Amino acid sequence: MSSFTFYDGTVPHATAAINVLLHLFNKIEAHASSLSSSVDTLISARLAEDMLPFSLQVFIASEMALQMAVHLQGLEPPTGQPGPDGLKTLEDMRKRVHTVLELLQKSDRQKFIDAETEITFNVGPEKKATANAHSYANGFALPNLYFHTVTAYNILRKHGVQVGKTDYLNHYLGGYLF
Repeated sequence: MSSFTFYDGTVPHATAAINVLLHLFNKIEAHASSLSSSVDTLISARLAEDMLPFSLQVFIASEMALQMAVHLQGLEPPTGQPGPDGLKTLEDMRKRVHTVLELLQKSDRQKFIDAETEITFNVGPEKKATANAHSYANGFALPNLYFHTVTAYNILRKHGVQVGKTDYLNHYLGGYLF
């Protein structure tokens, strides 16, 4: 690699997180099939009572990846995406995550804005913030992407789905070590 770009510091990480989610969906199906249990139970499962369920962890993680990709290219987010209440089934989640993966795969490294460019972004329902692109990516989008991806993983682990560290890390390491 000749030089490390803003694209290199964001898109591969977002792509890996999205691939982790897709892998977790397969683990859910295998778990439910082997135990004759309900996929719906895992979709609504929480790590703790005061935390968001698996479905919303998936929504937020995928939204972080989507928003990061569009903001850092100076684009508008695609319309017609389901909101947090639109992911009722595993198939809804899979469709949403595949849409985000396609958007990431189409990211154009030449369109990435300068790291000092100011952008305005959502930090919660009806709440916005402004920061330079570097601070947004490294101080907000990537940490949230990792947090919600790992929380989805942890929910499944807590509820007996056979997942281990490699189910998470292999999607990141694959682009660098293998």
